[in-house]
Amino acid sequence: MKYYIKNNLFYSLLILGVFFVLAVASGEEETEKEVVEKLETEEAIQISSTQIYKDYDDNEVAADNKYKDKVVEVKGKIIGISKNFSDDIVIKLNGLINNEYEIVGVGCTFSKSHSSEAASLNKGQIITIRGICDGKLMGPNISGCSLVKSE
Repeated sequence: MKYYIKNNLFYSLLILGVFFVLAVASGEEETEKEVVEKLETEEAIQISSTQIYKDYDDNEVAADNKYKDKVVEVKGKIIGISKNFSDDIVIKLNGLINNEYEIVGVGCTFSKSHSSEAASLNKGQIITIRGICDGKLMGPNISGCSLVKSE
């Protein structure tokens, strides 16, 4: 009898786990579709990396009202190219003017599908990216990024 109860409990939890994984996966897919559609249809706010950094530094609430969840095109100098814990590409643009020791900057997250674009870039290069502003963590963060222009 104990074996029967344990067996039923195991299969019940297994089925519940499968449904949970499917629900999470379908939710992420919808979110990605919404982001792509938003990036393709909405007009972007064009701004420099130093200006969006200054706006968030001066007043995060006002900057969120102006930029958060909106499509932005940000132009700035690359101060770092790396990957985050999810193996997504993160390009940091300067937030301060003429500060060679800056480490925070404006974080721009690209998906893995943009790795060839990121591999062709170098620190010090001026680029323009398009993405959705997520607000501020340490500095302003832009996600769903793609390269618009490199100089």
